[in-house]
Amino acid sequence: MAEATPTRVFVYGTLKRGFPNHPLLVACACPLVGAASTTAPASLVIGPYSVPFLLPTPSSSSSGRVVSGELYAPSPAALAELDALEGTHIGAYERRPITVVADGSGEVVEAEAYYAHPSYAEALWRRCGGEAAEIGEYTADHAARYVPINERAAGAAGLMEAVHRFLDTAPDS
Repeated sequence: MAEATPTRVFVYGTLKRGFPNHPLLVACACPLVGAASTTAPASLVIGPYSVPFLLPTPSSSSSGRVVSGELYAPSPAALAELDALEGTHIGAYERRPITVVADGSGEVVEAEAYYAHPSYAEALWRRCGGEAAEIGEYTADHAARYVPINERAAGAAGLMEAVHRFLDTAPDS
C-alpha cells in the first residue's frame, strides 16, 4: 500500500521565516521544504492589521502577480494549528489547492495555501485598490506594521470585524 503524500503548505506572509507568526511553525516542528513561488499569477493584497490576503481567484480585472513564499510539510497536528491561526473555523481564510514551483530546482509542487474567504475576497481586493494594490511579496516593511492576534480586540475574530469595518468604510474616509 502506497503512503499518502504529506500535505505541503505554501506560506506567503506572516508565517515565513523571520516573520511574526513563524514561531508557530517552529513550535510544531514543521519542516521547511524550501522557497517557492506561485506558478500562475495570483492576487495578494494587504488588509487591516497589515495582514496579507491571497485571493481565491484573480479578479477578471487583474492579471495578478507571481507570489513568492515558502513551502512547508506540516504534520496533521501542525496543519490543525495552522487552520486555527488562519481562522478557517470563522471564515477568515480557506485552505485551498495551489501549484507552486520550488526556487532553485524548478520542481512543480501541488500544495495548499490559505486564501481569503470568498465571501469577502473580491470586495477586499476592490477596497484595497484593485490591481494597483497587488504585491508579489509580503516584506519586512509590511510585517513591521502587522498587529498580532493577541493584540487585537477579540483575537482572530477581531480580524473579521476589522475586515468588515474596512469594507464598509469609503476609501477617502
